[in-house]
Amino acid sequence: MALLVRVREISLPAVDRRMIIGAVLAAIAALGVLQLTQPPERIPILVAGSELVAGRPLAELDVEVRYVESAVGLVMGDTLGDLGAWSLRVPLQEGEPLVASLLRPPELVASPNVIALSLDGAHAVLGRLTAGDRVDVYVTHDTFDSEPTTRLLAASVYVVDATVSEPNVNRGRVNILLAVDGSLAAQIVSGSRTGAIDLVRLAP
Repeated sequence: MALLVRVREISLPAVDRRMIIGAVLAAIAALGVLQLTQPPERIPILVAGSELVAGRPLAELDVEVRYVESAVGLVMGDTLGDLGAWSLRVPLQEGEPLVASLLRPPELVASPNVIALSLDGAHAVLGRLTAGDRVDVYVTHDTFDSEPTTRLLAASVYVVDATVSEPNVNRGRVNILLAVDGSLAAQIVSGSRTGAIDLVRLAP
């Protein structure tokens, strides 16, 4: 005997659109709260691990790493890297951060004096010089009875700073600071008085 079973249709409850929208908004709010409560990114900087003296290479000093939220103007990084041979212009107390403006390149240790030159752009690489560049210094002497003579006055001189004047100020001259010792300073001063100075930027 066959058994006849009738299956009634079962209707599923209707999904309330307002519930879906509410769930989505709740998820977005939860994500926003999570982002707001996350700690800000921490940046490694270099600080004095103990009292640091001026004039000695940083590689010989006690330098530590700290993490901060803002590192504007500070020396960032978790190692000294290329700064090992650099030194401080002034001493630092324990815990004080290394500030870029207080660091002195090794070139200024070997040649601690600075001389200023103001040259026409045509004689100073059109002003395309920046701190850290190295230049050869040439001097040209004009004579009345023979051709001008040019000689190398100084080789691989460290550029401390270089700026270009506004075109309406000093005709856009290039103002350069060079690291020199006493002897080189005297040569450059003499050459600028008796001849014309030209700078040649050396390839890095």
